[in-house]
Amino acid sequence: MRPDRPSDTAELVCAWRALEALLPVEERLVSDPWARAFVGPWRASLLDLADRLPARARAALARQVDRALQGTMTFVLARHRAIDELIAATPRATQVVLLGAGYDSRAVRLEPALRGRTLFEVDHPATARRKAALAATAYGDAPRARVVPVQVDFERDSIEERLRAAGLEVGASTVWVWEGVSMYLDEPAVRATLDLVRGLSAPGSLLAFDAWCPPAGGLARLARRDLPSLAFRLLYHEPLVWGPPQERLAPLLREHGLTLVELVEARALVARYGARRRSWLDLSSMVFVVGEVAP
Repeated sequence: MRPDRPSDTAELVCAWRALEALLPVEERLVSDPWARAFVGPWRASLLDLADRLPARARAALARQVDRALQGTMTFVLARHRAIDELIAATPRATQVVLLGAGYDSRAVRLEPALRGRTLFEVDHPATARRKAALAATAYGDAPRARVVPVQVDFERDSIEERLRAAGLEVGASTVWVWEGVSMYLDEPAVRATLDLVRGLSAPGSLLAFDAWCPPAGGLARLARRDLPSLAFRLLYHEPLVWGPPQERLAPLLREHGLTLVELVEARALVARYGARRRSWLDLSSMVFVVGEVAP
């Protein structure tokens, strides 16, 4: 991303949640009525147009957007839901850390499940400042969890130092959320993040993240690795970088003191939530992973 500008991919993901909010409740993977407030003017205009369509046409539009994105939107929404469920099902964790929070709305969406816990929202200063400027109007009087924003210039600052300064309880049971980030990093940065989680958390703490695992060679590599990375570089100035084989993920976690709890390919994650309208998608390059800090 450009160092002086908020992340465009964070806003894009937010726009997908806003589009999902236009669908009937029973068809949504995630319900986020606050997402629209964080979307910039031109995307907001498109959402306004979509909102004027009949319900059936809105559903058809969402399917077409999904198809154009080769299922990426569906996977991202299913990933959100899986992480929401993980946080709600882990009440023993006294704190939740969002590494790359973007325009996440869990502070209000999951407020009942987060009561008594602290939510640390870690992000680049430009994105964090934009979110802070919009959040008060976006959330209104909605109850929200205790949120501690943590601004980190990832090229200059230590995430650990920033978290400690923000009041993170070192050695406490923690849920770490690292969604939509790992694929933009190089492997040393990925390994440093795993060390961070291991070093600051109690045994049994959880790390939920997604990984991009495209083919390593041949025409499949060109179609599902090289071209997507080039597109993200040109469109969003955020190229896709880290793309390990799936079989490397469990050993990598072990090398950094975590054990693999769950690894779910994108198609299976979408199917978990009965999203039959999207069952044609080929999402085999994306996986959802949960790791646990070992004793």
